[in-house]
Amino acid sequence: MTAFKEVIPQRCLLIGNSRWHWAERADSSRWSFRHTDPIVEQQLDAPVPERWAAVGRVPAAFSRHGDQQLQLDQVPLNDVPPWLGIDRALAGWGAWLRSGGGNDLMVVDAGTVLSLTRVTAAGCFGGGWLCAGLRLQLQAMTEGTVALPVVGPDVPSIDSSPNLPADTASAMTQGVLQSLLGLIHGAHRRCPSTVWLCGGDAPLLLPELVARGVDVQHTPDLVMETFVDLVS
Repeated sequence: MTAFKEVIPQRCLLIGNSRWHWAERADSSRWSFRHTDPIVEQQLDAPVPERWAAVGRVPAAFSRHGDQQLQLDQVPLNDVPPWLGIDRALAGWGAWLRSGGGNDLMVVDAGTVLSLTRVTAAGCFGGGWLCAGLRLQLQAMTEGTVALPVVGPDVPSIDSSPNLPADTASAMTQGVLQSLLGLIHGAHRRCPSTVWLCGGDAPLLLPELVARGVDVQHTPDLVMETFVDLVS
């Protein structure tokens, strides 16, 4: 296990695939969280934060500060394979810690990729599923066909009415949302347990999961909260 450079962190950053996720210390005990566009961040040429981790592309400036990087082997989740994304490890360990242990749980991170990660009652990685997230699926449909339109970033809420949408954009968005819900619901049936839900698209999925009887714990900043707990 590698050691951190001994610096009290004021800012922590997780470099994601489509966003940068920040935790910033507001005072001695309180942290705030925000999520930003990586292109904008790199244009600002901001200094490297005291602690950082990455699942997305790492800027060259960060590679010179490897002693400040949180590595997978520093996350206390047990039985973690070396290929696991550190965001999944942080979310899994954080959910297990907050649950008090003793029961299996499922973490659903609804981001660029929707990941389902099972954590056992003993705090061990128990496998999971991965699929393209909401906007990645919409992008794939647009780029992989001739006739399907580009669907903007503003996605409507889930339509639970018996009538199916008639326009193409709604058919695309509702179809993807229902596919994500079906995946989560299927995992919950296979491994009944509390679902810890986080990620940018979590608010879209939460009401329908609750309506389907899934036991959901919505913790929007689970990954960054765990990051902060670990390094501070």
